[in-house]
Amino acid sequence: MKIADSSTEIDVTLASENVPAPAHAVAPPRPAAGSKVHGEALSVPTLAPGDIVADRYKLGPIIGAGGMGIVYKAQHLGLGTWVAVKVIRPDIAQSSSIWRRFSREARALAALHNKHVVRVHDAGTLPSGLRYLVMELLDGTDLRRLIQKGGALPPDRAVDYALQVCSALGDAHRLHIIHRDVKPENIFLAHYRACEPTIKLLDFGVALFQDDAGQLTVPGRGVGSPHYLSPEQMQNPSGVDQRSDIWAVGLLIFELLAGRSPFRGLNAAQICLKIAKGDMPAIADACPTLPAELCEIVQRCLALDPAQRFQSVDELSSALEPFSGRHRVAPCLHAHEAANATPALEEASEPKKADPKPGLVPRLFGWASTGPS
Repeated sequence: MKIADSSTEIDVTLASENVPAPAHAVAPPRPAAGSKVHGEALSVPTLAPGDIVADRYKLGPIIGAGGMGIVYKAQHLGLGTWVAVKVIRPDIAQSSSIWRRFSREARALAALHNKHVVRVHDAGTLPSGLRYLVMELLDGTDLRRLIQKGGALPPDRAVDYALQVCSALGDAHRLHIIHRDVKPENIFLAHYRACEPTIKLLDFGVALFQDDAGQLTVPGRGVGSPHYLSPEQMQNPSGVDQRSDIWAVGLLIFELLAGRSPFRGLNAAQICLKIAKGDMPAIADACPTLPAELCEIVQRCLALDPAQRFQSVDELSSALEPFSGRHRVAPCLHAHEAANATPALEEASEPKKADPKPGLVPRLFGWASTGPS
């Protein structure tokens, strides 16, 4: 179970450290000196399991930690339901930039009503001054862990996941919100009873609101993860638009199809140099059996010039749809929908049998004999 916060800030002009793909579900943050994360106790005072937040959420264990927040499993005392409570890290809580980012994540999640975006239930400020978010608790795994465990996905499944990410991003872009940190760690495959697993887009901690761009970045620094920064994001993080997220979706599809990053073994500085030279690896080389048309879609997402990419996620979705496996997957019906579902029509070539009695019995026999279309 996880709600992740993995926002990081890197200096793309000076970064030279090796940045391998993380081996766990929560991407590694850059903690303050002496701090510990990933479920371990922090060296600075913070909340503890058993504490009550906002008089109604009883905290359980830490289930995630990142550059901006600590996430606890918690129970609503009145309803008995389980939620995820994300609290700003106390060692960085005095940073005005962090406060703005935390507030913007709350605003972005509250504004988005898309089933592929993690839901936010509540937000507020504790007496200590720490801010918190209450979100749905997800059961499943993120795509980073999924790839590490199982490798490359079948093309139709990879495209299905990408389409669900596009659905979330499309609603965000219509509200002038640019995610800026689309990557496998921030995409969660949530499991629900009696339904197909559903993609959830997480972590809007470095999202950019285009109406007031530029307030969250430092000149010369890139906000996001080095393996997924678009060329323009490296140069001007506050000047990007939706096409920067499309670049990241292209990298995501590459990784889902190939089972690895196109930049395997490269550090942040090498990646930036490779991208700046326009030397992007070709998905056709990594996956020679893929349809040429699908390879062209991925490479178009990764065009160096944003004007050469898809100009919206809706346009990208239209291009991806023919490669989706959705039409071969039965839809998930809720109980009331299944009860009211219309029986399949009988084949025209089959002689119509007279109903012995009107009512429900013939319809039930019709289901048994013909089955759903």
